[in-house]
Amino acid sequence: MSKSYPPILKKLIESFSLLPGIGEKSATRFCMFLLSKPELCEVLGDLIKELPYKIKLCKFCRNFSEKEICFICNDESRDSSLLCIVENPVNLSYIEETGVYQGYYFVLHYLLSPKDGIGPKDLGLDHLIFLIKTRKIKEIIIALSPTLSGETTTAYILEVLKPHPVRITKIACGIPLGMEIQFVDPLTLKRALFGREILKEK
Repeated sequence: MSKSYPPILKKLIESFSLLPGIGEKSATRFCMFLLSKPELCEVLGDLIKELPYKIKLCKFCRNFSEKEICFICNDESRDSSLLCIVENPVNLSYIEETGVYQGYYFVLHYLLSPKDGIGPKDLGLDHLIFLIKTRKIKEIIIALSPTLSGETTTAYILEVLKPHPVRITKIACGIPLGMEIQFVDPLTLKRALFGREILKEK
């Protein structure tokens, strides 16, 4: 980083560099652009300040929401017998964009990863079991990325749900092994949803 930059600019570049996938060069470009857009700086500043206080987790699916219940869980036209398990809200939005899935969701927010200190308790499966019991769910679709952590988490979910009379399927592996769902093209994702494989019958 250039020594000629004022301290406040250096600090902002360093802050942007902490974001995933953003290096120092990209962070510097962002900052130089923002210097020419004072109105945008004000809007972004206000939104960033509000973000931690306005966004919460939906009480049912755990997706991000400004209300206690998100708009998907509030949609009574959806198929209440289907529940799709996803890793995070980003993957949920990609599945929604395919337009082929009309059930509800459950967001884990994490995948099992002992080296990162993420264990079974972090997945919130107690709440998942509560939903299975109270919502008359007939099929659970596991839509996790086919990475090592994704496969490990899938195996653990299967073990936990063994005693429960629910069909469990997994999206088909038209998705290349090791690829995260958010990087899969929409057509492949549609095929994976339609061609899901059965992991457990009722």
